[in-house]
Amino acid sequence: MAKNITIKDIAREAGVSIALVSFVMNNRVEADGKQKYRVGEATKERILEVARRMNYKPSSAARMLRQGRTRVIGVIVSDLGNIFFGIIAKEIEKIITRNGYTVLFGSSDEDPERFDRLVRSFLEKDVEGFIVVPCLECGPSLEKIQAAGRPFVTIDRRNPLYDVPAVLIDNEGAAKTAVDALRKQGATRIGMLSYAMRISTMIERERGFREAAGVQAPIYLMGFHSMQEDTERAAEKLLAAGIDGMVCASNEASVCLIKALHRRGIEIQKDVRIVGFDYSNVYDIFTPRISHMLQPLPRIAQESIQILFRLIEKKEQGNDISLENEKIILNATLI
Repeated sequence: MAKNITIKDIAREAGVSIALVSFVMNNRVEADGKQKYRVGEATKERILEVARRMNYKPSSAARMLRQGRTRVIGVIVSDLGNIFFGIIAKEIEKIITRNGYTVLFGSSDEDPERFDRLVRSFLEKDVEGFIVVPCLECGPSLEKIQAAGRPFVTIDRRNPLYDVPAVLIDNEGAAKTAVDALRKQGATRIGMLSYAMRISTMIERERGFREAAGVQAPIYLMGFHSMQEDTERAAEKLLAAGIDGMVCASNEASVCLIKALHRRGIEIQKDVRIVGFDYSNVYDIFTPRISHMLQPLPRIAQESIQILFRLIEKKEQGNDISLENEKIILNATLI
């Protein structure tokens, strides 16, 4: 195995000190156009010639550490196993890698303690910034990020206690579109399957649903860790109420409801029509195909990274990043 050449090897071969080789290899140009270290031209050329001959490859990690940079971003989502967050994560990784950064991923599983462990772990690895999907009761963890002076951007949902940059969709408008779609398909008694956890995304979708379907329209709730069991109970209630159209607040909610109705012999898209949020491959097996509100996932990734890079740049320039409160609201499309 070929030996990794170090500046110590170059110094020995060139007959100079290790410090002098380090000066030459890291002799950056300052703002006034002058080099930071003054090294004689002949000595500099001799060192560089030895480095070329020995095929010296400088360590990018060491260079970043010398510059006080790691070029690492931490991303915390709810569940990387969910296709919604999986696609966003893939887009983020693609863009971040293209810009010379590395990304660390973690799933909070909607658990504030797990979220906090990920934050502490990423801070120990000296990440330069975060993109997070904040779970309930994660405020103390967000405070740790702020106390460490790291910029962060939230996606998918907002945290009302922290006026920080966020990339979201118009959840209320999307829920209204879903209700209208069910009515056009012939549904007359419409309900909604949502989550018991009171995150901003669900609250906004429920508000839009109620505005479009009426304040008396039923909303059935399921726990994040008991989705199928709670949906089974909801299925009994909605069938007893004569519901013939359902808005599902996520792709997972749609799949849970399809399973529950199928077990009861209900013909999907005939006895009960469904409009969901986000894509699931099970939508394609029904006739007519199940419609869904498609969120612009690549745009969510792109916008969040652009904001974060701007914050990192401001921080590197010594500017205050604590008052950044940019909000980007995107539209979902009925597919």
